[in-house]
Amino acid sequence: MVRILTLAVVSLTTRVSATSGRNPVYRISAHSLYDAGLQHGKLAADRIKAWRHSDEICKLVSWTEGKGKAAFEKMKIDNAAVFPQYVEEMKGLAEGSGLSLDIIWALNLIAELEGLMGVNPLSPPTREGHCSDIYAVSPQGYNGGFYHGHNEDWRGIVKELWYLVELIPEAGADFEQCSGFMYPGTLVGWALAWNAHGILLTQNSLFPLNSSISGLSSVFMQRDAVCGKSSSQGIDAVIAAVTSKSWSLGASVNLIDLRARKMANVEVFEDNRVITFITAAMGNFSHFNNYKTYKPGVIDEAQPSSVHRQAKVDSLPAPRSREDVMKLLSDTSDTAYPVFRNITMGTFILDGITGQLDVWCCGQSPASGAPALATFDLLASAVVPNMLFT
Repeated sequence: MVRILTLAVVSLTTRVSATSGRNPVYRISAHSLYDAGLQHGKLAADRIKAWRHSDEICKLVSWTEGKGKAAFEKMKIDNAAVFPQYVEEMKGLAEGSGLSLDIIWALNLIAELEGLMGVNPLSPPTREGHCSDIYAVSPQGYNGGFYHGHNEDWRGIVKELWYLVELIPEAGADFEQCSGFMYPGTLVGWALAWNAHGILLTQNSLFPLNSSISGLSSVFMQRDAVCGKSSSQGIDAVIAAVTSKSWSLGASVNLIDLRARKMANVEVFEDNRVITFITAAMGNFSHFNNYKTYKPGVIDEAQPSSVHRQAKVDSLPAPRSREDVMKLLSDTSDTAYPVFRNITMGTFILDGITGQLDVWCCGQSPASGAPALATFDLLASAVVPNMLFT
């Protein structure tokens, strides 16, 4: 039986309204990053404009045009000097969406700019934080099975506007294949992304007490690491790339290498980083929105949301299977600070042996009994990822 799903695969010939209630996949075949950005901008124009005119982004843009203008200009110059190729993609995004290049810059620098603005989702009144990540390795080790799960969380209208993008290079193109979860108008690589070599990246936002206008943005560092020239060389090369330069802020970067059968967490703060490879002997390794391995409670503050989610996961048996990861990411037993909540936009569960990445969204948790909205095969040998609708 074939089910009709709400997740649509679309090309330039199909437009999806920002108010349609669907979260589509945009499959883009391009000959250059500018072309990829241009197509992306045209396909997602309604969604990008809706996000741009949200209260959150209006405040962000107002700050970049006023009090934060000098910081914004410096960050643009610093990042453009290191990553000119992604500036070309953003130029395409700007033209395709009909927005200014500065708006596209602001959308892509949102984490660092909001840090400088003092916007912190760990602060009152919500104290809700953002994403959750769960790792699992079978008692027999990686060859017996390994799994990773991620809840992508963010408050506001973006819950209705996100989409997935698959960037497919045409012959002779100047970029690597790259796919991922998209906040409207951002580059693939910031939130959750995977490449053609069996590597998945997710991120937990972290909120150090101090932010810097120096250093590079997470969106460019992560995109270049997971889908840059060295991404075909495996998890060690990706870690080297993501830690090769100073960050403006910091993050928890989660990496899964299906072919090498390795998983790692990388906590970054400016020039500092702590790399943790996940093993079966560790039992339980999970990550939320507080630093866990690099000076926790020193460069940030322990906040209720992450403390509660961490305590809940730690109180339960260590996850060893796909089903265990599904249950943990679906947990709502802590009614004050649940793991799965009303700001959870999507849940992604990866089976490391099969390469199957299942996606749930729209208020349905993996343990709810609802079928996965879509499934991607991250080990597909074809150039175009094999997306399965079941």
